[in-house]
Amino acid sequence: MKSKFLLPHLYKKIGWFVSLPFIFLGFSWTYLTESDSKFASMVGKQIGRAVGDYSDEIISVGIFIGLLLISFSREKDEDEYISKIRLESLQLAVLVNYILLILATVFIYDMAYFNVMIYNMFTILLIFIIRFHYLLFRQKRSLT
Repeated sequence: MKSKFLLPHLYKKIGWFVSLPFIFLGFSWTYLTESDSKFASMVGKQIGRAVGDYSDEIISVGIFIGLLLISFSREKDEDEYISKIRLESLQLAVLVNYILLILATVFIYDMAYFNVMIYNMFTILLIFIIRFHYLLFRQKRSLT
């Protein structure tokens, strides 16, 4: 089965190259700028100076683009088994994401819920990538 929505394999490498720095920036922007360390204030000032008030939007878009490139790029040897793993991983990612969202809605309130919703935007892609690559790794290991 040939999917017309998958990008060439090269885009997976570009996705890793894009997403990892933005994930680091996102964590440093979220957690380190709130603390009192010198590194945190330096990182926060540099990010704020570089992009102004739009830093969280730019970081989010960078993470989205990187994760989408990783998720929707072909494997080197794309076959029907990999397509099946891809579909099952996506289905599980959506299911787990919404179960977590339901639990968060029931048990978390106020600004903490808002923070959960921000992270929830990324969880479908992250769960998909983790499960898909884990199953590919496990399959390659079983062949050797």
